[in-house]
Amino acid sequence: METKDWYKLTFLIESDSEEIIIWKLNELGIFSFSFEYLIKNENKKEVNIWLPIDDWDERSRSGFEKIISKLLNINPPKNISFEWSIIKEEDWLTSWKKYWAPELVGNHFLILPCWINLNKKFKDKEIIKIDPGAAFGTGSHPSTYLCLEKMENILFSDKKVLDIGSGSGILSVAARLLGAKEVCAVDNDYLAINSTKSNFQLNFGNLNKLNTYLGSFNEVIVKNQLEQFDFVLCNILAEVIKGIIPNIYKCLRNNGEVIFSGILNSQKDEIIKILIQYDLKLLDVSTRKDWACISAQKASNPT
Repeated sequence: METKDWYKLTFLIESDSEEIIIWKLNELGIFSFSFEYLIKNENKKEVNIWLPIDDWDERSRSGFEKIISKLLNINPPKNISFEWSIIKEEDWLTSWKKYWAPELVGNHFLILPCWINLNKKFKDKEIIKIDPGAAFGTGSHPSTYLCLEKMENILFSDKKVLDIGSGSGILSVAARLLGAKEVCAVDNDYLAINSTKSNFQLNFGNLNKLNTYLGSFNEVIVKNQLEQFDFVLCNILAEVIKGIIPNIYKCLRNNGEVIFSGILNSQKDEIIKILIQYDLKLLDVSTRKDWACISAQKASNPT
């Protein structure tokens, strides 16, 4: 069987640049990364990014360095030191796993990497087991944190839930843990659909009450006539959110609610304007670091 080796890219950033780096990596579809505080300098962080060798030739790597340099306003790019190394497939998981630890989210959730045993002190938490494979993180992104924090205060019992851009499936798992009677997960990446199924199986031992759909949301929603959802969860980039709000409105039942995350604070006002335009009533806006989470409701009698 063919093995898949990885590039590991390491560079240093100012600590307050972490959020913009996360945003750009998500925009580029890169999800295997970590940030490490430097003991000797709390104002700096070490960024580690894992990239499959087959997909990143010399030109692509050079272009990526320029993107990061421009993002950090470092000119010329030579003023930042990029260190590339090669990680063999058999060493990849070891290299990747050492950066991960159980993470408490809100008051009730614990995100638990599947290779770590549960500490007894967390036994009263809602445990979300996650095996990200090569493509997805464990949910430590601020936008995921915000979404989970919002979800834990909602009654999902016997509700029908739609997870748009399911990724690792963490929100789908959380919805089911909170009592959802049916979870529909949509993603345009087959790796994400596979990961969602795998993590759902990991947590519940079966795929009961989970339906998955591969494709873009606007296409999937029409083709499969998905409608009458009590809750829609949407943790994706703001630019994508703007184009799917009309169809989110259509697939919600009256008084149904949507939670949007993956939105930078600088983008939230534009999203809110579009929500109002499509008769979605703003319920709440919460923030974490540079990120915002917006919840809205489809009114029974839209104006």
